[in-house]
Amino acid sequence: MDILAKIDVRLAALVVQFFASVAFNLMSSFLPLFISSEITHSLIEATYWTGIIALIGSVVTACTAPLWGYLCERVEIKKIMVIVLTGCGVVYSGMAFSTSVLQVMLFRGLQGTFGGLSTVMFVLIASVASAGELRKALSYQIAAMTLGSLIGPGLGGILAYLFGYRLTFMVSSLLFLCIAPLVVGLRLPPPRDRQIEAPKFRVSDLKVLMSDAVALVLVYACINFIIPVIPWFLESLGVPSEQLLTLTTIVTVLNGAAFAIATPVLTKIVTDRTLPLLSAAASTAILVTAFVTNPYQFLAIRIAIGSIQAGIPPNLLGGRSGRSGTAMGFLNSARFIGMAIGPFMATSILGNGEPPRSLYMFAAMTAISLSVSLFIYLTHTRKTSNPQL
Repeated sequence: MDILAKIDVRLAALVVQFFASVAFNLMSSFLPLFISSEITHSLIEATYWTGIIALIGSVVTACTAPLWGYLCERVEIKKIMVIVLTGCGVVYSGMAFSTSVLQVMLFRGLQGTFGGLSTVMFVLIASVASAGELRKALSYQIAAMTLGSLIGPGLGGILAYLFGYRLTFMVSSLLFLCIAPLVVGLRLPPPRDRQIEAPKFRVSDLKVLMSDAVALVLVYACINFIIPVIPWFLESLGVPSEQLLTLTTIVTVLNGAAFAIATPVLTKIVTDRTLPLLSAAASTAILVTAFVTNPYQFLAIRIAIGSIQAGIPPNLLGGRSGRSGTAMGFLNSARFIGMAIGPFMATSILGNGEPPRSLYMFAAMTAISLSVSLFIYLTHTRKTSNPQL
């Protein structure tokens, strides 16, 4: 594939990733409110159920991510993407008609089964980017994913306000289905060429990837832990119920914007030796969050945390993963495990929301962020990357 084709594929991959991330995250700003108002639970109960739903979806996605990576090495990537997008569209339609928390959990679990799009996109980027360009290419892909995740909640909040929660789920479904035509136009290397280019994944390769995988689990647990708790936390700061959706959306969007903008920048300047410093700085900001007294302080800290954490994931994903689809799937699986652990741990520690449970919650996440810093220091400052995977 010539250079122009590579550029076309990478730009198209950014577009597909962005719109898929928007579709996936339309519900992010209102899921606890949907469960509270449409399924008749108190907000604290809805917050707890949201953590469980996030756990189920992310765990299922983590289990299937290596399989999607493996399939990408043997089946045309465009076919895999169409299957994933169609499955997500069908599942989000089911969420729109859910009348109980169990139904929401069921459909979110099914969505996790078809949640391999990010794995497919990472494999696609690895197939067209050189080993030296992989971190940079992945940083832009993660930035597009994050940009979609910040546009999605904002747009979802507006749509939910104008048309209701259930119709917003249907918009997500339609958006997934509308992405499929974009996929058809991608020019990709055939599976045979990719297999020749990429060495087979072996069980022994797990030893090389394990440190990156463990670090990714811990990092994404810190990044995602507060998501289902934001409405409750804003309420505890005195925000009126009629303003919760608006402020939750603003906080989510600006945190994501900071993350998206900082990701490519930090990926260029941060090395394995400075990665621990980012996580240590994030741990301080996380702990400070427990002591804010108004929503504006909370917003400022969330922006700071997003900016600090942005440089860590691309360096871990691109450091030793090389070109193997299975390896990319394995590392993406670690991302989703972290996404599952963080929100579930936060909502479990929060419990009924009585003091000092919120302090315990932030203290636990601070400890995890510090452990990330120590772990990366011990494993990444003394190892070199292995581009052969």
